[in-house]
Amino acid sequence: MQRPALALAALLAAAACTDATEGPDPTDPGDDPFAAQADTSEGLTNVSADLDAVLEHGALATACADAAAHPTDRRLRLLCGKAMFFDESFGTPGIPRPILTWLVQHFPEQVGPGFAQLGMIADPRSPDGLPLGLPAGPRFGSVDAVSFGCASCHFGRLPDGRYAVGAANHAYAYGRMNLMMVVLPSLAIPGADPAAHDPDAIAAIQPLRDRMAAHPEIQNALITALLPLITGGGGAMPMVSRESEHWYASWRSGTMDFFIQPLPFDDGVHTVSKISPLWAVPDDAELAAAGIDTAMLGWTGGTASLHNFLAAFVDLGGGDLGQWPRERLAPLAEYIASLRAPLAPTPPPAADVARGRAVFVAAGCQACHGGPRGMGDRTYGFDEIGTDAAIEWWADGADHDGAPAGGLRFQPGDTITHAIKSPRLVGLWAMTRFLHNGALDSLDQLLCLAPRPDVAAPAFGAGGHTFGCDLPDADRRALVAYLNAH
Repeated sequence: MQRPALALAALLAAAACTDATEGPDPTDPGDDPFAAQADTSEGLTNVSADLDAVLEHGALATACADAAAHPTDRRLRLLCGKAMFFDESFGTPGIPRPILTWLVQHFPEQVGPGFAQLGMIADPRSPDGLPLGLPAGPRFGSVDAVSFGCASCHFGRLPDGRYAVGAANHAYAYGRMNLMMVVLPSLAIPGADPAAHDPDAIAAIQPLRDRMAAHPEIQNALITALLPLITGGGGAMPMVSRESEHWYASWRSGTMDFFIQPLPFDDGVHTVSKISPLWAVPDDAELAAAGIDTAMLGWTGGTASLHNFLAAFVDLGGGDLGQWPRERLAPLAEYIASLRAPLAPTPPPAADVARGRAVFVAAGCQACHGGPRGMGDRTYGFDEIGTDAAIEWWADGADHDGAPAGGLRFQPGDTITHAIKSPRLVGLWAMTRFLHNGALDSLDQLLCLAPRPDVAAPAFGAGGHTFGCDLPDADRRALVAYLNAH
């Protein structure tokens, strides 16, 4: 059939993708990568303005025991997976709990209840006002600790105020939180030298240091709480290098380097990745129907399956994977596989969406985003996409020898790709970080309808992926509407 006559020559040459005239028919729902998924949630509440409803009105506390008692009940199995999502540390080491409670109690303007000032959500079940996503972890000797769980990064609030499980929490200031939890307490120890720390890191926590200076009782409260650690009886205080401090201070909210201290593994290269949503992950049947070999999770597309993704979280986070075989992780994997991207409460005009669908096909977008929910069927070299290439050496290390660096262990089927994937394109209306490193703030910036930030520093660059920028403004705006409709 005839495609819309659009100014596409420059775009198609740059995209290095297949000819759009061989692409799917935009009038055929069977060719739509955004065709609606079946609801497999068994009635669990994963998106709601009611946080208690999202937490299943207290049912998570006994969910896994209930599932074990009724092994054929799929709803209970999903409920167990949801309990793991919110409340399981998988044995990974974390941060002494007294540091968290001290920050919440004494820094209401800089931290707030549940670390709300850093983009987290207060856990209504926590007597100390701690956030969701920091479950109890292995203790530091006699000192209680919390670890980073799934919900720390993948649970957030949508622009309309609803809570959503699986959402990429782009408000989460992970780097600044680490500085507050690690650097600030170290400076409370008598004799600590601020000059020994990165100046940008010190600047990031200076408001808290100023409050401590004005209220000496705050510093005294921390020293009292951490006395077992300070004296060496409760295990070592978490520490990071000056270089890691510098990187913590540099990250935008919703972004981080996933292989850096205090994680047990450091690949020796600084990369920045935005947090990705955990909804609409394709299942094996969808991948097979699309001719795609693996789920291509992670920004480099090298993680083969949802199980591998979860196993890597346990292993690379410092947990004992021997304690978490496939069958024990299965409820969590099945629960995440049931998550769906929420639709915008006010959808774009239907006429704009229809026009955007036609542009999506005619402009060749579907050649690179034609898989389930808009994922690609392969990974792409940085010379093809033009985005910041620092992540090319993710997990490989500074020696670039193709082998996992720093003692990293990969799951069977996982690979180092030295490339970037085409991500799934659902729930974009709720996101505030675009490109793999989160350097852009909107689809308007991605499609050059608004100026991009002038950033070219390695790992933070805002260039590349200019596909579509040569289209007429009206077509680009229709394309934004189409992408925001899913």
